[in-house]
Amino acid sequence: MKNLIIHGHFYQPFRENPCLGEIPLEEGAHPFEDWNERIYRECYLPVAYAHYREDGITKDIINGYKHLSFNMGWTLTHWLEKKHPELLERVKEGREHALASTFNHTILPLDPLEDREVQIVWGIRAYEKFFGRKPLGFWLPELAVDEETLRLLKKHGIEFIILAPHQVKGNAKYLWVEDLAVFVYDGELSHGVSFGELLVFAEKLHQLMKNKEPPVVIATDGETFGHHKKFGELALAYLFKKYPDDFTTLEDYYRAQKPNQRGELVPYTSWSCVHGIERWRSNCGCSAGGLPGWHQKWRTPLREGLENLRTMVKEKAYSTLEKYLREPKLALLDYVDVILENYSQSAKEDFLRKHAKRRLSVNEIVEVFKSLSAIKYMHFAFSSDGWFFADISGIETVKNLLFAKRAIGLLELEDGEKVLMEYLQQAPSNVLAYGNGLGVWQKLVKPQVYEPKTIAKTAVFLHLSEEKTLGRWEYEVQEKEEGFYVKLKDPETEEALSFEIEWEELNLEEVPDRFLGRILKSWMESFEEGYLSFLSDYMYLLEEVASYSKSRNFGFLEDVKDHTELLLRLKLKELLAKDKDVKAIKELFNRAQQLGLDLKAHRLSKHFVELCLSKLEEGKEEELLEIVELIKDYNTKVGRFELMIDLWEVQNKVWERRHSIKNKKIFELLNLQPYATE
Repeated sequence: MKNLIIHGHFYQPFRENPCLGEIPLEEGAHPFEDWNERIYRECYLPVAYAHYREDGITKDIINGYKHLSFNMGWTLTHWLEKKHPELLERVKEGREHALASTFNHTILPLDPLEDREVQIVWGIRAYEKFFGRKPLGFWLPELAVDEETLRLLKKHGIEFIILAPHQVKGNAKYLWVEDLAVFVYDGELSHGVSFGELLVFAEKLHQLMKNKEPPVVIATDGETFGHHKKFGELALAYLFKKYPDDFTTLEDYYRAQKPNQRGELVPYTSWSCVHGIERWRSNCGCSAGGLPGWHQKWRTPLREGLENLRTMVKEKAYSTLEKYLREPKLALLDYVDVILENYSQSAKEDFLRKHAKRRLSVNEIVEVFKSLSAIKYMHFAFSSDGWFFADISGIETVKNLLFAKRAIGLLELEDGEKVLMEYLQQAPSNVLAYGNGLGVWQKLVKPQVYEPKTIAKTAVFLHLSEEKTLGRWEYEVQEKEEGFYVKLKDPETEEALSFEIEWEELNLEEVPDRFLGRILKSWMESFEEGYLSFLSDYMYLLEEVASYSKSRNFGFLEDVKDHTELLLRLKLKELLAKDKDVKAIKELFNRAQQLGLDLKAHRLSKHFVELCLSKLEEGKEEELLEIVELIKDYNTKVGRFELMIDLWEVQNKVWERRHSIKNKKIFELLNLQPYATE
């Protein structure tokens, strides 16, 4: 029987700014715009296309999601659905091996019972929507557990979970606990994969697993494979390709064989805190990041302040919901269907049809959805990341506080903000610039709170730049002689607003960074197009001057070189993005080479890859071959890895179409084996 299992816990917190519906720029994620994008490229995508290599040749490309046991909750699948839907189909190929999880990764034993149930029910509904099936298994956030949590899981149809060795009293790795089947992961091997070098030596890892009593379960963050451990997905490809008869998943194992022993739960424990669940409420010493001597005395007042605010938010929200909904607590469980449908009009109408006491007015509908949204954002405010790291000024804690601020604003709960401020004053920061949580609130949280008029001004700039989207907001801009008339609608709450904005009110400094980048990019593209068009008649002259000057020491040579390089690079960009003329691209490269010019083609790497993929999609194998040859030649000449054009994505798509591609040289150039065994 197959009995080796690797489980990946794939998770990202909800990162969207609640005022905007978009993730702000996150400097620490450079060269990517935010951490989700960075980890997508380093982990989530590579796991879906894990290369199995021998002697430098890729002989198979394996979808790790088809072989891993894994969980991927709503906060990540929602983002992927918006930003990278093409990856979702690869993830869904592993739907039979996926476990459910909570909605947004709160520490369940610390949640009030009704909030705990909301987290579980919403998480299961999200799983059903995404994977199209009912879950049997469940991943507990941070594996934090107590008896009441297990009873709730059982109530909602969950049949098995996974826990750490210190969380269960018993002599088996697979046993019954509180009427749930429990897999106990191997602590030594899991630690070696997560924090050691076992992924570097995949053959050794396999042998170590084979030497253990079955079932052998390794549990680790999914981000280990490629993000925490560079090229960690290659180890998965090796193991699943070379030993397919040894590996299974938690769900397949559970379906084939039930436990035959019983164990006892060690409650109020987790997998990432040796003190139980203290990491999320006290200065227990467990943290990540920070400097020597840093404390986490801020954790207790932060949790207590948010707990008090949660009580106040729920009291006010329910007082409103009770006026308009028949059973508000049951309605709250169904509200997840509105979230999962991205607040579509039909989803909200279905919700009200099912739960409203009567036909509601427009203002009453806004009251209902503001109250439900406030409760949702208080759930987000308790995401576990907010207590996990070293300081209250960390990006994760600031995000939790921003969600709390959004809940306060939705309900106009000024007293709630005052109460939270009192607790934040008692939450000392390790960073002198902030002093305490109140300093964090003033300097890091409030600057991320965007008023509707600021959003309306941003809409004007986007309109002028011919951009169409503004986070979750729907907007319409009408130009008037003295300025603009802007209509906004928040689909989350159904709130509609309108503003008259004069020209002199517009200020780019007010625009949130995420949208400022798009606006400036649009302006630069317009400038480049005009610059190229205006100077195209002079291109031949510049090339002639550059040609006659290159072997001479004329003082103006550097200026000529700079102008010519810029023009040729802009022309190359135009050819790649619009014309897609491979012959013209090759001619331009040759001209640049003859003139001794550097086109810095790596800056256009994305365009080169897209050109390759378009030629592949069109079945134009000869043109694909030509452009790949050009890229390979360029990479050889530049020599430095950071200046090369990465053809990894092209390899993956060629591999997917390998049975229909006739020209074997394409495989040779991409270091792919044309006829790998399936």
